[in-house]
Amino acid sequence: MTLALYPAIKLGETSAKVRRSISRLTTGLNILAGGPVGDMSQGVALNATGKTNKQVVSSTQVALDLLLTAESALIELAALATRLKEIGIADTNSTNDAADTAALNAEAISVSDSIDAIVTTAKFHNIAILGTSAKTFSVTRDVDGNTTSIKTTAGITATNVTDATGSNSTADTAITEIQTSLGHVSGHSTSLGGYQNTANALANIELEAAARLMDTNFAIETAKLMKNTLIQKYAT
Repeated sequence: MTLALYPAIKLGETSAKVRRSISRLTTGLNILAGGPVGDMSQGVALNATGKTNKQVVSSTQVALDLLLTAESALIELAALATRLKEIGIADTNSTNDAADTAALNAEAISVSDSIDAIVTTAKFHNIAILGTSAKTFSVTRDVDGNTTSIKTTAGITATNVTDATGSNSTADTAITEIQTSLGHVSGHSTSLGGYQNTANALANIELEAAARLMDTNFAIETAKLMKNTLIQKYAT
């Protein structure tokens, strides 16, 4: 190579650097135009896994919302069952007259009907979350598609009260079943929260790592572009 060709060769290299910088700045990807291929491969894999973990976070949040809905319904059921027990106890009082008994019977039936209605009609996203039999759901817990089971209830027996007599015993059964259901909801909320926090942490780490590998450093690349543009301008 003769010395006469050297400036032209360097100018050509500068032009290539300008195009490379423009490509990286317009796309936001550092791996284009001569970037390391290995960074591209690792970045794509980390980005995919990170976004999948974000989907796990979203899926577990839906399940947590379902459990929260069930918990709210169960708390209301506990209040109603407690009132039904109070009515049954009040009905055992021998000083009640006919009007008292009639009032207690009417309230017991109303409370019982409310309990049974909530148990059979409570829904989340059009899915029944309580019932007289167990309600179990599968929820994705990690990027491999593994699932965990959550239970909102082991079943709450219909009260079917027709008067206040003995309603306290019926209420005792309901309260015990509601307590058990609340235990399931509380336990699964805790475990799902753990899965969600783990997936969220992994997603943030993986997406940040992918960005470091693939994304353009705009400050550095802009400085390079300005430098090489000036060289190109004043060398021609």
